[in-house]
Amino acid sequence: MLLRQQLHDLDVTVESAGLAAVKGHPIDATAQAVLNQHGMSGQSHVARQIDRAMIDAADLVLTMEPWHIDAVLRISPHARGKTYLLGKWLDNTAIPDPYRQSHSVFEQSYQLISSGVSSWRGYL
Repeated sequence: MLLRQQLHDLDVTVESAGLAAVKGHPIDATAQAVLNQHGMSGQSHVARQIDRAMIDAADLVLTMEPWHIDAVLRISPHARGKTYLLGKWLDNTAIPDPYRQSHSVFEQSYQLISSGVSSWRGYL
């Protein structure tokens, strides 16, 4: 959502999918609360499981943690060279999954995601 919002003026398509997503589920309530605090809504978000077709169709795959890169490459080895950490330009900062954590952990993740998105903007 943050990436889509910050890149709205560029000719890019942004999609979201997870490695352990509960397909079809809505956004976590705490994540929604944090987004609301920042003037955003995730109410239309529906979880999707990433698959090989999505990866192969993408020009760039951004992940939050290093193990996500390994998992993406196991699904599609051809993704090497186009799969990176969202925090790549922030000293390869990993962004831990805040799922089932406190509001403050979600806020920290939001801030890291926001910084990561801003850092990628100059490279897209």
